[in-house]
Amino acid sequence: MPIKTLLRSPLVHFFVLGACIFLAYRLIAPEPAAPPADAIAMRPDEAVRLVAQFTATWSRPPSERELEDLMQRWALEEALTREALALGLDRGDPVIRQRLVLKMQYLAESGASAEQPDDAELQAYVDANPGKFEQPAEVAFSQVLLSPTEDPVAIRVALDGGTDPAQLGEAGLLPLSLPLTPLPVIGRMFGTDFAAAITDLPEDIWQGPVRSGYGQHMVRVTGRTAAMLPPLPKIRDRVEGEWRSDQARQMREAFGKELLGRHTVTLPTVDEVLGK
Repeated sequence: MPIKTLLRSPLVHFFVLGACIFLAYRLIAPEPAAPPADAIAMRPDEAVRLVAQFTATWSRPPSERELEDLMQRWALEEALTREALALGLDRGDPVIRQRLVLKMQYLAESGASAEQPDDAELQAYVDANPGKFEQPAEVAFSQVLLSPTEDPVAIRVALDGGTDPAQLGEAGLLPLSLPLTPLPVIGRMFGTDFAAAITDLPEDIWQGPVRSGYGQHMVRVTGRTAAMLPPLPKIRDRVEGEWRSDQARQMREAFGKELLGRHTVTLPTVDEVLGK
């Protein structure tokens, strides 16, 4: 197309005129004012949160004066925070570092609280982790704590003859008999070796001596129940809590792994640190 013809084209005239208008506007119109870098502005939702916190603490909403004070304190806190960050006071502070780490971990695992597992998923979790939910074996027994000078054989003969156990052995604070009690609880009271020893003792026969952290005992097992895994309906809340905690841990670990993948990590060797 000849240049003269192109210059006479109405379309070209339109674009040239539009460019002139745009240029003139840019030259004449003032630039929009940017907010000052030191501006502190509270959003309405932040003020509502202050009201909610005050109400939760004092069981009443704040008065107008109290709300003004709350917002003024918020502004001062914001100003102090910005100044501290500008001065680099956050760097190298282990307390601030730990708080930031905790917040990031909370964000990483927050999705676990929103998940709603069904019974099939929870039962699968129980089947995969029976040790977390198994009800331990229980044992009921009577005991006599022997003094160092007493003959265990003589004490056993007396017990088999019907002598009241309270009349034998050393007096102390230990109970003479316990109802059905989980083995871990017995282990905490008398020691794990004692709990393991009475697990297989025959019932209704005085046996011993059995050693505990207190000394030697004559023991008669009066009842026991085997360990069992309760049905899901009886422990559902506990299972869901454990499941949710495990989900949060998996989310946190996956997030950490993905986050580390964005960085080139260089660490000293153990030998360098320990000077080997």
